[in-house]
Amino acid sequence: MKKKLGALCVASVVVLTSCAPSYDNQEEVVEDNTSEQDNGETAIIPSYSVSEEEYQVLLPYKLSQSRGVITNQIANRLDIDAIEQGLRRHSTEVYDPDDYYFQEGQKLTSDIVYDWLERYAKEDTGKDNPLGLNPAIPDVDESKTEEKIEAERNNPKYLSHILEQDYLIKTSENAVQLGGVSIAIAMKSNYRFQTEVGGPYYYEDISMKKMMDEANKIAKEVVNRMRQMDGLADVPIMLAIYREEARDSLVPGNFVAKTNIKGGSSSIKDWEEINEEYVLFPSHELTEIDPDTNANLEDFEDDISEYFPNYVGVIGEGFYINDQLKKLTLEIPIRFNGKAEVVGFTQYVYGLIVDGFKNHFELEVNITSNNKQESLIYRKAGDEEPNVHIYD
Repeated sequence: MKKKLGALCVASVVVLTSCAPSYDNQEEVVEDNTSEQDNGETAIIPSYSVSEEEYQVLLPYKLSQSRGVITNQIANRLDIDAIEQGLRRHSTEVYDPDDYYFQEGQKLTSDIVYDWLERYAKEDTGKDNPLGLNPAIPDVDESKTEEKIEAERNNPKYLSHILEQDYLIKTSENAVQLGGVSIAIAMKSNYRFQTEVGGPYYYEDISMKKMMDEANKIAKEVVNRMRQMDGLADVPIMLAIYREEARDSLVPGNFVAKTNIKGGSSSIKDWEEINEEYVLFPSHELTEIDPDTNANLEDFEDDISEYFPNYVGVIGEGFYINDQLKKLTLEIPIRFNGKAEVVGFTQYVYGLIVDGFKNHFELEVNITSNNKQESLIYRKAGDEEPNVHIYD
């Protein structure tokens, strides 16, 4: 990959400016909430879509009825993004973006989700949460710390969050209604707990097999309960199981299984295994699963460090589906002394990408300085040349 500076390809640079789309041809429809309590609401279908792979969103935008719960339940911000974006991505295989419109979940409210995420407790115990989907914990002698630790280890809270996404479909020329629901069930890979407020934290790893056993039971109960809700008796449901990474992980977890339930049915049949994962660079794991990409990135680092003394290092994240690299995201932090240096560095990195990286995967390179985005190099899978943006 090594190149002389004189042979660099100079990239055309775009300075980003904001602009608003035109909605002259937007379409007005009535949203049929399929509820006995609700009358239809007027909504707008925007004229344009961001891409063919993305859903159009009805306006005005409706926030989730359980907004904010996910940030209180899932510790790693990377997991939060991966769950929300990944569920939408898997939903495209069930609800075609050409026919369906996206809406944040409107059926599972914050109160419902919080009740479901708690531990199960019979009404006669005084704790009174028969809706809890996490396992009950036995009564132990509060003065015996070891007993409390053992009870927590044997009965971890497996379930972290339940995320709902709604997909609307046109029923006539000027009406849409709920056409399908996608549910992500987020499960822990490691349970962190305390036996007393302010006390030390303890940790318990959860195997994949045990997690899936619990997830299957939880999924069945979630579907049964949703079928009892207004407007959900006959709506198709797509379920996906997400396994979180550790709370301090530098990469998110991943979806591990999914299944589809036909409208009117509450029966979960076979789970389809999902083979996808995020892999960190630099890491021993990447060396093992994709030595070619790892070597490519090491050469990339060497080339940069040879010409730019202020270079700090490359942090990378590869997203793999069925063991094939689908997206590579790189962050390059560097100390700049001026805008000309930003332009020169970006042009150099651009040349290294064109000459050194194959184009069968999506590539995103973020060049930063003092936690500020300086420039972006982005290439879609299959494109020969990347797009470049330098921020003003």
